[in-house]
Amino acid sequence: SDVPLIVLELHVEAPEEVTEGQTADLTCNTTCNLTDPTFIWYKNGHPLTTKTIKNNQLHLQTVSSEDAGSYSCAVGGSQHLRSTAHSLRVRYSPKRVSVSIGPSGEIVEGSSVTLTCSSDGNPPVKIYTWFKEGGTSPVGSGQNYSIINITADHTGLYYCEAQNDHGALNGTVMVTVKSRW
Repeated sequence: SDVPLIVLELHVEAPEEVTEGQTADLTCNTTCNLTDPTFIWYKNGHPLTTKTIKNNQLHLQTVSSEDAGSYSCAVGGSQHLRSTAHSLRVRYSPKRVSVSIGPSGEIVEGSSVTLTCSSDGNPPVKIYTWFKEGGTSPVGSGQNYSIINITADHTGLYYCEAQNDHGALNGTVMVTVKSRW
């Protein structure tokens, strides 16, 4: 007797890139006319249970950077037959901006220090601007800001503004200069 051969092909249709805060719909397309199929979605290989799945669509309401990853889908009962993975990238403004001081330890007049700004953003942050509290114009730019031959006048709160195409965020650090005497 002939056994009917059903070839199930699945394909994820979705944007390649989405900006944080927007919505995104991922669609699981199949070549077969299945009767009332259940679709299962996977992110980075793990089944998604908390997201809104309607028919063959996965709806991401307010996209966050956490939603970036590799998505695939399958039909219930044939979970072993997954679609090829679709990579979703998320663009977002800078987060977790932090400033470190080097060398660490006490800052004495006459010494030199470098402030380093680090942040997480997509696209990566390329514009860093440095300010000192109380001043209106920037004191420096770039990921590092060096103060050479430091004096007591340099004491104060410094902040670094990290900026990409989607926004900006500040990180602060307190610089305290001890006099030599």
